[in-house]
Amino acid sequence: MKQILKWIGIIVVSVVLLPLVVIFFIYKKAVGKREYDPKVLDNLEEAAQDYVKKTAPLSDVDSRYKYIRLAQKALPAAKEIEVGEVEDKKIDGPGGKIGLRIYTPEADGPYPLMVYFHGGGFVTGSVQTTDAIARKLVKTTGYRVISVDYRLAPENPFPAAIEDAYATLVWISKHLTSLRAKSGEIVVAGDSAGGNIAAVVSQIATSKGAPNVTKQILLYPPVDIFSRDASVLYPSMDEFAEGYVLTKESLDKYFKLYLSGANDRKYDPLVAPIRSKDVSKLPAAFVATAEYDPLRDQGEAYAKKLKDAGVPVYAKRFEKVPHDFMSTPSVATDETFELISEFLQEKL
Repeated sequence: MKQILKWIGIIVVSVVLLPLVVIFFIYKKAVGKREYDPKVLDNLEEAAQDYVKKTAPLSDVDSRYKYIRLAQKALPAAKEIEVGEVEDKKIDGPGGKIGLRIYTPEADGPYPLMVYFHGGGFVTGSVQTTDAIARKLVKTTGYRVISVDYRLAPENPFPAAIEDAYATLVWISKHLTSLRAKSGEIVVAGDSAGGNIAAVVSQIATSKGAPNVTKQILLYPPVDIFSRDASVLYPSMDEFAEGYVLTKESLDKYFKLYLSGANDRKYDPLVAPIRSKDVSKLPAAFVATAEYDPLRDQGEAYAKKLKDAGVPVYAKRFEKVPHDFMSTPSVATDETFELISEFLQEKL
């Protein structure tokens, strides 16, 4: 009997405890050692200070991205932000199935439609990481929000994310009835890398004449090259290179992973929408930038380019917050949702 118990113990350790230990170390590697400069906290609002402490930069993106994804997918849903219904769905895409998460308001339809693209440098992130943002958009705007799990680099580098994003717009335009859409108009939105995707698909839809994208919401987007080279045009790349949520080093690594095998296309408008020669016919834009963000200057430059071309633009720099400030409850976050709602109602 003792021998049997001994073997049972060995099996339990091997089958149960050992995998848990492995998962623990994978998680620790995903979280990594987060470092920030305590002096930068003096520049930030209180909620942003706490956010920087918890999510200080991980520069070693290229060796950790798989582990980071595991940790992000384990995030709990933001169920305290109640909506009417949440449905996970898969549709056919150019590279296989595309995951969608569809958030429906509590009120009865029909609904105006918004497509949301998550951030994560085209390498990390998922519909799960922006679950709270999507839910809050539903609550504050009354839109039905369709969040897209597009393919990620480096396994699926550029243009995979863009292909999935546009394919989703086309699918939506063909399923307006089943989506209980109020009209054929579609609003595109996204944060960080997702803001880039929203800007790019706005340009594609405009040039093709379909689907009918009528507004774009761009939250602290990279709209030009987001590598070290960008410092020449955008001083904020150097000014906020370290110490906040996003670093110049991590941006450079994201850029290289995203453009793996396609570096010759770094100035292509499908990568850098600000490089488009004609933006005059693009939909109205809401552009939010963060004061302490290396991407700040290029986001503001894109807003200016659109405005100079005659596109209706509402642009605002949110003070005392870093990149990705929408991921944490704060005064700036609440104000952003309110302004987005007003923008959609054409009150701005």
